[in-house]
Amino acid sequence: MDEGVDVNTKFRYNRTALSFAADRGHVEVVKLLLDRGADVNAKDTFYSATALTWAVNPAMDRTPHHAEVVRLLLQHGAQGKETALMGAVSSGEAETTTVILDIGGLTPATLSDALEAATKGKHADIVSLLEKAGAKPRVEMKLDPAQLARYVGTYKDGPQIPVNLVVTAADGRLAATLGGQRMTLVARDETTFGVAEQPGSTVTFKIEGDKAAAVTLTAFGNSIAFTRVEDK
Repeated sequence: MDEGVDVNTKFRYNRTALSFAADRGHVEVVKLLLDRGADVNAKDTFYSATALTWAVNPAMDRTPHHAEVVRLLLQHGAQGKETALMGAVSSGEAETTTVILDIGGLTPATLSDALEAATKGKHADIVSLLEKAGAKPRVEMKLDPAQLARYVGTYKDGPQIPVNLVVTAADGRLAATLGGQRMTLVARDETTFGVAEQPGSTVTFKIEGDKAAAVTLTAFGNSIAFTRVEDK
């Protein structure tokens, strides 16, 4: 860089030096790059991942230094701490979870999602950390059969993509199937549902008249919009 190389130079798939350093847990290199003005929120074009994504879910083996890298990135304005928390919790990384909780600014909903993931993963130490941070279990909203019927149907995500999201109702709950994967939907309110198998993921319906016209699936920080396919 002293010879004029741009700190934000793009490599294959637009990855940057910061993302590689974060991936490998190189704390001092991360510090140097950030001090030189590295774009902390730059995304690659393959995974749409930032340096924070790589630090929490490294391609290489995780090291004790990754938690400190996460701290540095967040202190320098890295976005996506909610997704990072879910990644740390799901991986059973108590130290990284502690770092993110210490940074703060997490919503009660995010903490509840993390608590659900920690409980599901049987990470008792992380459950304790989250409870101390104020995380509360979610309370499922009960919907009657008439309400559930508004969401039942087939939804398509685009004219060029043949994969549909199929929503069904049974035993007082909704289920959604996408590409052969079945998801149990847990009502948070009349339009927003959590995914029991993927804590932190949500399915949000848009109601028009007496039924849902569209639905958005959000998982791992990415969203896909689907539109209802009308019966012929």
